[in-house]
Amino acid sequence: MNDNSDSMKQALRARLKTLTALDGVAGFEQEVVAYLRDAFRDYADEVRVDRMGNLYARRHGRGGGPHLMLEAHSDEIGGIVKSIDESGFIRMQTMGGVSPAMLVGRRVRVRKQLGVVGVKSGHLQTPQERQTVQPVDTLYIDVGASSGAEVRALGIAIGDPIAYYSPMVNLPGGDRVSGKAIDNRIGCAILLELFRVLADTTPAGPVDVVICVQEEVGLRGARVAAYTAKPDYAVVIDTFMAGDTPDVDYYREMPTAIGQGPVLLLANSAHIGHPAVNRYLEEAAAAVNVPLQRATVAQGMAATDAGAIHLSRDGVPTAGIGLARRYSHTPICVLDINDAVGAWRLLHAFVGDMERHTDLEFLS
Repeated sequence: MNDNSDSMKQALRARLKTLTALDGVAGFEQEVVAYLRDAFRDYADEVRVDRMGNLYARRHGRGGGPHLMLEAHSDEIGGIVKSIDESGFIRMQTMGGVSPAMLVGRRVRVRKQLGVVGVKSGHLQTPQERQTVQPVDTLYIDVGASSGAEVRALGIAIGDPIAYYSPMVNLPGGDRVSGKAIDNRIGCAILLELFRVLADTTPAGPVDVVICVQEEVGLRGARVAAYTAKPDYAVVIDTFMAGDTPDVDYYREMPTAIGQGPVLLLANSAHIGHPAVNRYLEEAAAAVNVPLQRATVAQGMAATDAGAIHLSRDGVPTAGIGLARRYSHTPICVLDINDAVGAWRLLHAFVGDMERHTDLEFLS
């Protein structure tokens, strides 16, 4: 079975809308993991969730190929309740790479309760305050309560997760969407749709889709998952920075653009793509006419779970595929669905060609 691009575009858009509507701040991914567990059961031979929260969905192979791990992460950036004062205001600390500039005036959800991130009224701010990004410890969340007791009566307690409330919307310019948690629910959607289409086939070797927790706070789930899964090689699917906005120098800073195809991430601060896996990905992309953008990231920036996976046991040959999106780590990420379709087509071809993936050596 092969879905055409239009139907896959609609399937990925619908799946992404469902997944981004769920809250899954790092360490609190239960809602996302439960949804994916139930969905993968329709298409996988085995599905399980470990005690940390990593999800493993396996298709048994027919024995003619290596053991492949395809990975994405389930968590999103957000916050956690630090304190509740007696006037009913909530203080927070961040979880993952939250920019304080992206918090003021935003809507959030605390245990599904709607709130807003408040700050001193603009009429009362000094000129300097109006031009200054407020530190997180000066901000607060207002859930409409008049006392700490009212907040607690809503079921909110210290340690509860705080997620952006920014439902996914379709932008009028074409096939672009915007919303929170696109990083990395789009990777989860692609892998789920891949297994849906592979449900009537048997890959050459075992294929594990692994959805890992706590990527945004240090690649934690992936360390456990790679050790557990014991793959012969791996491909990590995540989002990636776009350099096609007016405030970025495309050639000097980031030569990637949305709508120009998936990104082959050759090197970042935690991982350098394995030459053999990179080669097989490029061959698969060429076979199905999917353009691949090639990119690197400066040291100290943008690690993905590939950084943990490739160091597991005696080393796992690993490569990274990214989906370029604008406005990284904000509640308004913008993604072109056509790039997700391209990544899906690439991975579909890659899995179909596993029987040829016999050379995973560094020297070849």
